[in-house]
This record gives sequence, C-alpha cells and structure tokens, in this order.
Amino acid sequence: MDKYQDTALLQAFIKGEKPAFEAVFKRYYKQLRVEAFLLLRNQKDAEDLVQELFLDIWNRQLYRNVQHTIGAYLHMAIRNKCLNFIEKEKRAQKKVQAYNPSLAIQPEEHDISLPHIFQSALNKLPAQRLKAITLVYMEEKKYEEAATEMGISINSIKSHLKLAIKSLKSHLYNIK
Repeated sequence: MDKYQDTALLQAFIKGEKPAFEAVFKRYYKQLRVEAFLLLRNQKDAEDLVQELFLDIWNRQLYRNVQHTIGAYLHMAIRNKCLNFIEKEKRAQKKVQAYNPSLAIQPEEHDISLPHIFQSALNKLPAQRLKAITLVYMEEKKYEEAATEMGISINSIKSHLKLAIKSLKSHLYNIK
C-alpha cells in the first residue's frame, strides 16, 4: 500500500468504518499473533489475546485513540496486553503459592525470558541499525521512507538491516 492508501485507511479506521477495521485486522493479525507468541510462548494464549485486542478496539471504540500509524498503535497495544497478562498470571501464581505452596508451579532454574533476550539483543545494536530495524520492521515503513527519514540511501538501509539481522541471529543463537 502506498502512503496515500495508508493515510486513507488510518482515517477510515479512526472513524470506525467496518471495512477499514476488517482490512486492518487482515493486515496485522498474523504479525500481532507472532509478537504475542514471542512474549507469551503459548500459541493459544497469543491467539486469544490478539482476538481480544481487536474485540476491545471495536467494542470500546479504541480506534479513536490511534494518532500516527495503525501498526505502531497495534504493536504497542498487543505488547501491553501481553505484559499485563503475564503480570496477572504471576499474581495468580503467587496467590496459589501463598494458599498452598505444593500446588505452585516451580520455574526451571535456567528459564530465560525470550522477550528479555530479544530486547537485550536489540539494545546491543548500533544506533543506525536499531533505527533501520525499528522503521522497517516495527513501524512497517518502506525502504524509501526509512531511508529518507534517516537521511541515507536505500542501499544503506538494506545494508543496516542485513547487518542488524545477522547480529540479532548471532546473539540469539549463541545464548547458553
């Protein structure tokens, strides 16, 4: 979709037009489900939370809160929804443990949070590579838009992305 179509979709979405909502759902559902899965490590919970997010947006008219880009809003919303879910699960587990310690699920000694590891890998990227990853993959901008925003060429964007992904893979595969 070009910039005009994205702008038109955003305006229609903010107005609460059903076809725009359906188009947004079709465009972002899979991405949000993957993001939720990476945070929760449970496919069913991830799917449930993404569906719940879209229901909340429609039923509570949260689409009116979108200000700049739909993608950025949805990614932040699903991240917050997942983190709230994780926190709720932790509180529930603490209550179970307080009531009857033998019923509590004991975490594995070497249990490492994937989102924490991924965020750590992102934080180790040089600023330009992190900016390129953010613009292209998180904000879903085209190479040309990202290059313009960063003041570099399209080939430079591609190089930054290639090197960033290589660095992320290396960091994630070398976790002991």
